[in-house]
Order: sequence, then C-alpha cells, then structure tokens
Amino acid sequence: MTQVLFTRVSQNAKTGPIPVSMSPKNTCPDTCPLKGGGCYAQGGPINLHWMRLSKGGVGLLWADFLKAVRALHRGQLWRHNQAGDLPGLGNGIDLKELGDLVEANRGKAGFTYTHKPTLEGEADKATLEANRKAIAYANLNGFTVNLSADSLLDADKLASLGIGPVAALLPATQTRNTITPQGRKVVVCPATYKENVSCSTCKLCQKATRSHIIGFPAHGVSTKKASAIAEKN
Repeated sequence: MTQVLFTRVSQNAKTGPIPVSMSPKNTCPDTCPLKGGGCYAQGGPINLHWMRLSKGGVGLLWADFLKAVRALHRGQLWRHNQAGDLPGLGNGIDLKELGDLVEANRGKAGFTYTHKPTLEGEADKATLEANRKAIAYANLNGFTVNLSADSLLDADKLASLGIGPVAALLPATQTRNTITPQGRKVVVCPATYKENVSCSTCKLCQKATRSHIIGFPAHGVSTKKASAIAEKN
C-alpha cells in the first residue's frame, strides 16, 4: 500500500501555501524518460524528502492520507505529488487506490500530473486501457489528472486521447506561449516568469476541461538533460 508525505501548508514558492503531497519513487513508470535523468525532483532539497519517503518508515499510510484529504475545507486547492506518480507500482495505476482518492477529493480541488503510460507502444494493451479509463474517470469526477507530455509532439498525441488535460515539458529556452505541431495553444506556466504567481493563485492546472496545454520550461538541477528530452521530439 502506498505511503504518502502530506504537507498541509507548503513552503514551496511555486505552489504557494496550499496542501501538497509526495509519493514514493516506485510509483514512477519505467516509460518516463526523465526517470533516468532530467527529473527536477531528483535534485535539491525535494529529493532528500523523496528519498526518505521511498526508503519507507515516513509518511502517512494510504488510509490516513485519504482521511487528511477528506478533512480539507470544501473547495480547497491542493496538489498531489510534488514528486512521484499516481498510486500503483511502475507503469500500472492502482485502480482502487485512485478511486478512493477521487472519492476523498469530492468537494475539493485536487490536481496532479502523471507519466503513467497511455500511448500505443508504451505498455501492453491491457495496461494502456486500464490507465486511460482510470485517468478519464478521475477527470470526470473532480480530481484533475494532467497527462505529462515530454515534448509538444507528445502533447498532441496525449490531447487526442480526450481523457484529460495536458501539461508539456518545454525546452528551457521556450519561455513564451506557443503552439503544438497540430496547432494547439500552449500557455507557459505563469509561475515560471511572473512574480507573486503560484499554483495557489493561478489554478490553471486544476481546470480539467481546459482546451489549452500548460507548458513548463525545463528547470532544476537537470535542466540540460530535461531540455534535451523536450527538444528531441
């Protein structure tokens, strides 16, 4: 069963003072190209907490985490997983745990991002179908799951699935709004270039029905590696 670090008031300037969580490294899928280098969470202070959680012995049991989510004020914006992915080891999503999280989030404004495989060729057919259904269910029931694209080309592929909003990794030099190869609008995360803007004030990533893609220029200690991945495709 997944254990989760849960912080009721984040000190992270990017998120702002909202509740945030973190899941163990083993929830990250093998298909994520950032897993081998380029992931912003694999460096700096956040990685120290992530390593402690991933080794076990810290964090809330899943049932206690759900209680903490249910106890949030109605309408509370909160971010699941500053690091880590949806419940389930590796490529698969634990359907029961995600379903329970969706229920715990009823009346709240939770959002997250996932690299769990959904595109052809990333995993076997059964895993892809299960992941797609789980993500679509979450987005239809108030818990926003952004599909994480590793390039603008991937962003088009993920958007075409129609199961949830898309967030895309951008080259570090791409700091202005742009479009995908298929003409979809890409809005660069305002918190990356505006002062006094954070998740707590922006809230764009929580809007499951938005049509535009949110772009995140590569950042962190592995900026060069992440930027190379975004440029590759």
